[in-house]
Amino acid sequence: MNTILKNNFYISVIAILICFNSFGNNRIDSLLRVVSTSKNDSLVSSAYYELAQLTYLNSPKKALSYNNQSLVFFKKYSSDFQYSNSIQRAVIYRIMGNLDSSIYYNNLVYSNALKNNLPIYLCDAYGEYGLISVNQNNFQKAIDYFQKQLTVAKINKFASRYSGIYNNIGIAYGNKGDWEMAKEYFSKSLKDDYANNNIGSLGNDYNNLGIVYIINRQLDSAKKYVVKGLEYRYINNDSIGIGGSLNNLALLENEAGNFENALAYADSAFKIANISSYKKLQVEIYDSYDQIYSKMGNYKMAYEYLKKKNQLNAFFEKEKFTNDIQQLESDIQLEQKQTQLLEKDLKLTKSEKQKQKQFAIIILAIVLIIALVIFLYYFFKNNKVLTNQNTIISDQKHLIEEKHKDITDSIMYAHRIQSSLIPTQTKLNKCFEKLDILFQPRDIVSGDFYWYSKIENINIFVLADCTGHGVPGAFMSIIGINQLNTIVNEKRITQPELILKELKKGVVSSLNSIETNDEKKDGMDVALVSFNEKELVFSGANQSILILRNNELTELKGNKQPIGLSDNNESFTEIKFDLIKNDRIILYSDGIVDQFGGENGKKLKTRHFKAWLIETSYLSYNEQKNNIEKKINEYKQGYEQTDDITFAIIEI
Repeated sequence: MNTILKNNFYISVIAILICFNSFGNNRIDSLLRVVSTSKNDSLVSSAYYELAQLTYLNSPKKALSYNNQSLVFFKKYSSDFQYSNSIQRAVIYRIMGNLDSSIYYNNLVYSNALKNNLPIYLCDAYGEYGLISVNQNNFQKAIDYFQKQLTVAKINKFASRYSGIYNNIGIAYGNKGDWEMAKEYFSKSLKDDYANNNIGSLGNDYNNLGIVYIINRQLDSAKKYVVKGLEYRYINNDSIGIGGSLNNLALLENEAGNFENALAYADSAFKIANISSYKKLQVEIYDSYDQIYSKMGNYKMAYEYLKKKNQLNAFFEKEKFTNDIQQLESDIQLEQKQTQLLEKDLKLTKSEKQKQKQFAIIILAIVLIIALVIFLYYFFKNNKVLTNQNTIISDQKHLIEEKHKDITDSIMYAHRIQSSLIPTQTKLNKCFEKLDILFQPRDIVSGDFYWYSKIENINIFVLADCTGHGVPGAFMSIIGINQLNTIVNEKRITQPELILKELKKGVVSSLNSIETNDEKKDGMDVALVSFNEKELVFSGANQSILILRNNELTELKGNKQPIGLSDNNESFTEIKFDLIKNDRIILYSDGIVDQFGGENGKKLKTRHFKAWLIETSYLSYNEQKNNIEKKINEYKQGYEQTDDITFAIIEI
């Protein structure tokens, strides 16, 4: 297959199968004579398999048909044949763009290779997973698969695989934009092919190194490598590769401003693509014409070639749809053929199986009698032991129940401690009348907490979501509450960004943390507001808040860093917002939007939660809270609560 990078240069991907370009059409004609004249089903099956290898790049639809015929004519399936046929089918589907089917057949090969310890097929399956990932534009995942393939190849000394794997790793790095690593692996591929006199791959190696030099704007070196690659492709009669190299030279000359040469190379490339019906290469060359004429200022011609490219791409989409329908029909026919073969085998072996069945019944009866005697002997012998074991199990069960009660009692005591630190709804309303809270811990104790204080005429409200839930989260919440009491009530700090700054220092100090990856996870996400009747000031650590006014929501977003150790240690920012009467301030933890439920068992998500807020905005603030609570409980019905849930409404 061919992957076209952002500059439209042709770069060669090594597939699992080998395209025998050096054989040319003569070999195809020879194989077609075999399948039309031979009476030997195994020979016909092998011929169809090789035809699929020869045609999958240029005519994947035809190759898939050959692959199906290969399976039909191979009547007595060996495991090796099935694996080879499946990996071939995975490759063909990938070329056709049907990645789901490609993954399905590759999974068959991969699972059997692991189960039966078949390193050669495991190696090929990893390679195909990598190429599928390239098609999905997931280049880091592709690199991971190719590296696994390389490891298997080196452990088992599959030396013939090395250069192709190096080449594919280089392509994945190139698509990621890491051209230094791409160059390193292309160079390894070139060195390996020279060492093993692998002339058939040198054209790809030189071409791909040429692309690296083009990307790095080293045009002289680029031309030297691309031309060298073209020479080897001529030697190997690699028509697709020749067309690709000529197309690269066209783009290279276009970069240098040599438009006449660029068009000449593009014309030569297109003749090859047209004669050989390489439609995907035609698309690339149409795109090259578009680039050349655009750079020349001839926008009319550029538009004509852009239109041709789009028409051909539309043809591919239509062909893919048709292929999918035809493949469904082909799969049904193949299943029917396999069923017929199975019925034939059953008839041939029926008599033998009946004899075996009679013999097996006699043997089974003898074995059952012996087993019954042995069972009765050990049953009576071990009955006393089993009685003793049951007594031990009963004692252990009682001990576990006592331990469970102790643990539950401890958690309940922790709940009482936490509850004494978090203000009740009644206590909150004595300080601020129009404030309503929904507080639903997932477990007995909570990793969420809220906190309120009033300094002079400034109301300060905090909603925090600590790392984890249950006991670990509760410990973190106690640290947060104690720090807030010190910062606000004792030090009299009321500016939100300074409160968060001091809170972060206090949490890090309390945890006595050093900067390791595990400890960077400890901390909390916090939304903090200070407000009076006219103005609100907000600072957030990985948290946002919402302002509900006249059935519309305004979102104020906090900084992308937690309270705790993190790579981002910038100062927290403050957002000021002018308030008017009846504005509602909404604070919530992510336990709401991350809750699974509904008809499809999916996460609630923020947009649905916002829709609920707008739908219920006509209600009073406490009725709105009750309605939201009802919606949440209905949504999660039949599903476990995912996380602690906290939701606050403050009305001005």
